[in-house]
Amino acid sequence: MQNHNLSPTLECDGALSDLILQAARQALPANPQQLIRIPPSGVRNGPLLPLLIGLIDAAQVTAKAIADNAWEDGHPLDPDLARDLARQCRAIAADLETASQCPDTRGWSLPSATGKELV
Repeated sequence: MQNHNLSPTLECDGALSDLILQAARQALPANPQQLIRIPPSGVRNGPLLPLLIGLIDAAQVTAKAIADNAWEDGHPLDPDLARDLARQCRAIAADLETASQCPDTRGWSLPSATGKELV
């Protein structure tokens, strides 16, 4: 079930992260709207949002398991690692909030550039 609508240049810097990203991309069905409902978000973001939603859901479940394991084992997560991961989560939140604040230009149009338009 490959989704070929995603940009082929979407890749991570880290080797492990890129392997996980590519596996997640391959796991997406061709029509993810059969599994989840997403508001219209543009031609370019439409295929990316199911991927992001799946990755964030998986990350949240994984983080919860890590917290549970740390408490059950009595072995805390390294504070520097926890800080770095939390910083990365805050950066993700900031990027998503920025994406929701751009102007909606769907109703805009540009002049025809024929030389006949009024300036």
